[in-house]
Order: sequence, then C-alpha cells, then structure tokens
Amino acid sequence: MADHSQEDLLEQVNKLLQYHETLGIKEYPRSRSLERFLKPELDSVPSDSVITSKGTKEKPLPKKHSFDPKLTGKATLNDVREEIDDCHRCSLHETRTNIVFGQGPATAKLMVVADTPGKEDDETSLPIQGAAGELLDRMLQAINLSRDEVYITTLVKCFPGTDAKPEEKEIRTCLPFLFRQIEIICPKVVCTMGTLSSQILLHSSKSLFQLRGRFYNFNDYCTDPLADKIFLMTSLHPTVLLQNKELKKASWQDLQLIQKKLEGK
Repeated sequence: MADHSQEDLLEQVNKLLQYHETLGIKEYPRSRSLERFLKPELDSVPSDSVITSKGTKEKPLPKKHSFDPKLTGKATLNDVREEIDDCHRCSLHETRTNIVFGQGPATAKLMVVADTPGKEDDETSLPIQGAAGELLDRMLQAINLSRDEVYITTLVKCFPGTDAKPEEKEIRTCLPFLFRQIEIICPKVVCTMGTLSSQILLHSSKSLFQLRGRFYNFNDYCTDPLADKIFLMTSLHPTVLLQNKELKKASWQDLQLIQKKLEGK
C-alpha cells in the first residue's frame, strides 16, 4: 500500500497530466533538459539546514527576503556593478570568463530573471544570448516589447559551467545584488525564467509547472518595504522551449498574462 507521500505525488502527477491535456500537450519527448526541468532544484528550501554537494551544512534562506543595508547607498545600477567589481566572493569566479550583471534600462516595467548565465552569455557579458536570446526577442515582440525596453539579468552573475548549477552559498552571495537591482528598477512585473530563480524568489520547493500560470505579490516575500507593488510571474526559459516545443503554448499563456498586467488590464 502506498504511503501518504506517494499518494500525494500520484495526485500531483494526475493533476499535472490533466492540466497538460488542457494545454494540448499529448506527448512528452524525452530529453536531459526536460528531466532536469521537471525535477525540483531545491527540495530542501523549507528545511532547517541545507547539505551542499560538498557535504557542508548551510543555513536555509530566510522565510522572507531581507535586503542588504550595505547596498542601500548604491543608488544606480552602475553603482551596484562597480560594487561587484571583479568578484571573487565565491567559487563561481573559477568557472566564469566574464561577470554577467544585466542588460536594459533602469526604468523597465518588466524585469526578466534567468537562473544562471549560459556559455554564450559568459563570453559576451550579456544575459540570454545565442539561439535562446533570439527566441526571447521574438517572445517579447509578441507582447509588443523589445529587448531595449526590458531589464534582463540572472540569479547569479557568473557562469557555473556546462550542466552545472550554483551551490546554496553561491546563491546567497549573489542574491543581495539581485535584490538591489530589483529595488532600483522597481518594475511592475518580475518574470523568473527557470526553476531555480522561481523557487528562490518564492521560497518554494515546488516544480515550475506547479508555480507558473499566476501572479504573486513579491512584496509579500520581503521583510523590507519596496517603493511600489511588484508582481512576480514564473515561466520557462527560452532554452527549455527550444528543446521542448510542446511547452511553447504554456509559455505563450504566461506572456499574455504579463502583457495584460503591464497594460493595466
């Protein structure tokens, strides 16, 4: 007989299959990227401690985000970039070529946050480049936006290596800089494109399929008051869409919701 955890899992899988059917998804081509996407990245977020891959214990991220008071004096995005400098605060500097800080105007109404820089991002110092970047440009154009109008950045600012993900300590090191970017820009919508960035900003261990499709009030996840209300939407990274075209319909639904929110509808 299945225990309660197995029953809950089966129920979640059944709901997910029913939801996919409403999206018109009838089959699931197997790929390494899809397997990684479907697997929760941070099963241990709500626990009392986190065991890293190196076997060391880290305290969990707090239940609510607290911004670093030492960065409040950094009034512009350039100030924050200068504070990062040639960062050696964590081991990710060993795998990067360039820091990928972010790209876009400080007045952007939409902010896109991916999980990590890719190899092409690392080479150019710009986020979401290559084929994924071309698809992102088309996605933005579909909701009447250009890349020049959107601020794009990543959860961590250094390339962790191919098929690698950052450790808890490395995320903690970069998070204050991302929060300061959010504070300075104060966009109307933050769209996290990836499981890791979505789970971290929402303090959740749920899969991206469970999180996406709705808005969250980001202010509810922060201890410090923000200048204005910021909505957070979780969605899929263009790389995942390139490798799993059957997921594009779900991504388009997310984009339409974002467009309506930005247009005040």
